[in-house]
Amino acid sequence: MSEAPQPAHPSWIEVDLGQFRRNVGLIRSFIGPTRFCLPVKANAYGHGLRAMGLAAEAAGLDYLGVAHLQEGVQLREAGVTLPILVLGAIHADQIPDFIRYDLEVSVSSRFKADLVASACERLGRVCRVHLEVDTGMQRTGVRPGTAVELFAHLRDLPCVEVVGIYSHLATADLPGDPFALAQIAAFEALLRDPVFAGVPLLRHLCNSGGTAHFPQAHYDMVRPSIMVFGYPPEQAPGALQGLAPCFSLKSKVSYFKVVEAGQGISYGHTYVTSRRTRIVTVPVGYGDGYRRALSNRAEVLIRGRRFPIVGTICMDQLMVDVGDAEVRVGDEVVLIGRQGAEEIPLVEIARLCGTIPYEILCQFNGRIPRVYVG
Repeated sequence: MSEAPQPAHPSWIEVDLGQFRRNVGLIRSFIGPTRFCLPVKANAYGHGLRAMGLAAEAAGLDYLGVAHLQEGVQLREAGVTLPILVLGAIHADQIPDFIRYDLEVSVSSRFKADLVASACERLGRVCRVHLEVDTGMQRTGVRPGTAVELFAHLRDLPCVEVVGIYSHLATADLPGDPFALAQIAAFEALLRDPVFAGVPLLRHLCNSGGTAHFPQAHYDMVRPSIMVFGYPPEQAPGALQGLAPCFSLKSKVSYFKVVEAGQGISYGHTYVTSRRTRIVTVPVGYGDGYRRALSNRAEVLIRGRRFPIVGTICMDQLMVDVGDAEVRVGDEVVLIGRQGAEEIPLVEIARLCGTIPYEILCQFNGRIPRVYVG
């Protein structure tokens, strides 16, 4: 569709699928024949898991990545047929559902490998697995020194098909990072072991930073995530400069009042008016995922102009001082995104909160509906 329908809820997250497809195309051109896996963890970074899984499949991606079983099940129930790799740790009682829903799992210990094999035998099914190797993240994954032995064990299990081997970069956000280069070297040293010779495995290592800055490590597949949604790492190559956000947070003015000078606004009266002014209320709050830390710090767009949020942000509402500006109930308010020639970028909101764009996006919950355009 070309423009957003009016949602019943007065606030909404608008996701630009046209921009998403353009981002996918730019990254696809950059990585060439390498396979393209999109991690859609945490509700697709706030963009909506089911809708973005289907959009990714329609855009021609090769794989999806999720954090845990429930995310994979939701994608399958939505009709997604792409291969789905579960990147998180697996637990014994979940394994039958991994198999039933045709999800590929990460294995990094002999104990988990044997649990998967036993479940496969009971169900009469084969499970596709990826061997996860820890090259320096110190989170999950088998150490390189024991990865060869585990791979050999996996290969001998009759109900297990080893389709991939991967690791994860810890410090790839800037080009030439020495630790990232050391991780790449450790991964390549492991892959030179004779046990892997002639074995058709999907080798994958690169997240968004790795994809942008370390093309020598693209191997058979890359796993960029936040970059696909329009937030490339610093100093990204020129070929990726056209990436742009798909996400906007919008609402409508719900209430308007004239407030005299010297009046406190919201809980705790953390803001006191210095003159007679106009205060408008917007039905978005920390209960929706818009951070309380933005109180008296962030701005919003109304009629193409910036206005400050004033007073403490409430669970369901926040207040804006519009001064003498002509603002009416029902006017569109942009909290993240563009309106006219002005923009409130996500990176600005993250900076004000002392965090990263990932965290801001992931905190927007299901109270605010998603509207898909383009």
